[in-house]
Amino acid sequence: MPPIWDVFNEFKSFINTTSVIRLHGPDRAGMEEKTKNIWNKIVDPKDEELNKIREMIYSLTQKGVDLYVNVNNHYEGSAPLTIEKLKGTQN
Repeated sequence: MPPIWDVFNEFKSFINTTSVIRLHGPDRAGMEEKTKNIWNKIVDPKDEELNKIREMIYSLTQKGVDLYVNVNNHYEGSAPLTIEKLKGTQN
């Protein structure tokens, strides 16, 4: 599957209604092994991806699209910390 931002850039002019971005990570078992099922820190940072996703979020919200972003612990290792990174509030 192509990266989400490639698909977004190709079809963004068609996105005008409620949309969902889901960040779930590619390797559930591997992430569970890395974290030992303790989801309190980032163990697989995806900062470059998150910057592109943040741009997508900004673009969609500027168009008035109702947008839901679902973040799973398996994406980076801690959904709450990933959300803080997306919001730009993580230290």
